[in-house]
Amino acid sequence: MDMLLAEIRRALTMRLYYLAIVMALHIPDVCGALEAPDGEAKKERYKAWYRQWLAPKYPMITEDDIYCLRSGVVHQARFGHPGSQYSRVFFTLPDSGRGILHGNFFNDALQLDAMIFCDDVSEAARTWHSAKRNDAVVEANLLKLVQYYPNGLKPYIVGIPVVA
Repeated sequence: MDMLLAEIRRALTMRLYYLAIVMALHIPDVCGALEAPDGEAKKERYKAWYRQWLAPKYPMITEDDIYCLRSGVVHQARFGHPGSQYSRVFFTLPDSGRGILHGNFFNDALQLDAMIFCDDVSEAARTWHSAKRNDAVVEANLLKLVQYYPNGLKPYIVGIPVVA
C-alpha cells in the first residue's frame, strides 16, 4: 500500500496530475479488493469503502458519483459521466498566484483541488490500512499487491529492478 500512495505523491510532485488523480480514484478498488476473501475489486466494494473511509470529507459526492467519476476517468479518460449528478468534475491545479479552491460548484459542475483530493484519498487509505493491520484477509492479500523489487524477483529475474 505504501508504494501506491508514494506513487500518487510522486506524481503530484512531478506535476503529473492526471496520473495522480487516476491512481487516487483507483485506491478504493484496491482497498476493497484487499478486504475481500476472493481478492477481487467489485463495484459494491468500491462504494462501501468510499462510504466508510472518504465520504465524510466529501458529502457533496455520493458513492454513485465517485464510482461514475472513477469509471469515466479510469476507463474513458473523461471527467463527466451520465450516471453522476454533475455534468463534469474538474480539478484545479496548484498555482502560486491564487488561493486554493476546493469543493465548489460551478453551474452543474463540481470543482476539486487535485492536491487536496489526492491527499485526502491517501490519508483515508492510510487510516484504513492502520485499522485493518491485523485483518488476516487483508494481510494475505497484501502479499499479492504490486510492489517494487530493487534487485529483481526470484526465480524470474535477478539484479534488475522490477515492479511486479
